[in-house]
Amino acid sequence: MSRREDEAGMILVNVLMFVAIASGLVLLLINREEIALDRALRTREAARALAVVRGGELSAVVALRRDMVAAPNEDNQTEPWAKLSESAAPIEGGTFDLAIADAEGRFNLNMLRNGDAGAIVLFQTIAKDVGLSAEDVVKAVTYVRLYGPVTDIRPLRMAGLEPQATARLERLVTALPGATAINLNAADPEMLQVLFRDPLAAQRLAEIRARNGKLTLKDLGDLNLSLPWGTGFRSNTFWVRTRATIGTTSQQAAVLIQRVLRQDGKIAVGVVERWRGASVPPDAPGFVAGR
Repeated sequence: MSRREDEAGMILVNVLMFVAIASGLVLLLINREEIALDRALRTREAARALAVVRGGELSAVVALRRDMVAAPNEDNQTEPWAKLSESAAPIEGGTFDLAIADAEGRFNLNMLRNGDAGAIVLFQTIAKDVGLSAEDVVKAVTYVRLYGPVTDIRPLRMAGLEPQATARLERLVTALPGATAINLNAADPEMLQVLFRDPLAAQRLAEIRARNGKLTLKDLGDLNLSLPWGTGFRSNTFWVRTRATIGTTSQQAAVLIQRVLRQDGKIAVGVVERWRGASVPPDAPGFVAGR
C-alpha cells in the first residue's frame, strides 16, 4: 500500500470519527431539547391543573356563602352545597374531582385550649370509649395546650399516646380553627353513640338521618333525647378537596373554608387553611367513586 493510500485511509478514519462525534452531539442536543420540551409541557399542565383546583375551591366558597344566606340555621346533606362533589368530571385535556364535607362532625381538639369543663369532659368520654388511659388523656390535653392551636391531628401521635387507641381516636376528633360545635348532621354513627351514650338511640338517629337527609330537634324529642352539650345542627367549617389531572400531570389540594357573620352583619367566607399533595390531613374527605 502506497503512502498516499495510507494518508487517504487516515483521513477517512478521521472523517468517520468526527461524523460519529457530531452525530452523538446532535442526538444529545435533541434529547436535551426533548427533555426541556417535556418539562415545559409538564409545567404548563401543572399550572392549568392548579388553576382548575383553585376554581373548584372558589365554587365551594360561593355555594357556602349562598347557603349561609338561604339557610343560616342548619347544614345537612339535603342542601345545594352538599351536591358539589364531582368524580372524574371531563375537562379540557383531563379530568376533575371534588369532594366537599362538613368539617364539624367531630370533636375539635382546639376546644381543649381554654380549659372549658364541658369540652374536657366530652374529650374524656371520647378517649375512654376508644381505650385511652387517664394518663394518655392528660398527655393529649397538655399537648394541645402547649402547642395549640393545632392544625392537624397527626402530631398527636408524638404526645406518647397508645398507638392503637390513638388510631381509633383520630376517627372522632379533628383540628379546626376557633371554637366549633359538633353538627349532629355530620357526626358518624360512632360519634352519635359517644354523644348520646345509647347505642340503640344512636342507631335510630342514624336511620332517621339517612332517610330524611338530616336530623332536627323534633327528631330528638320524639326519641325523648335532649341535645348533648357542644352539639347543634349547623356548621361554619367545611372541607373541600380538589384534584385536577391535565395530560399526565395531576395537582391536588385540600382546604378548610370557614364562614363568619361579622359584627356589621356581613358574611365573610374564605379559605383559612390549605394543604397540597401528600400533606393533606387524614380527616380530609376522600374523593367519591365514579358516579
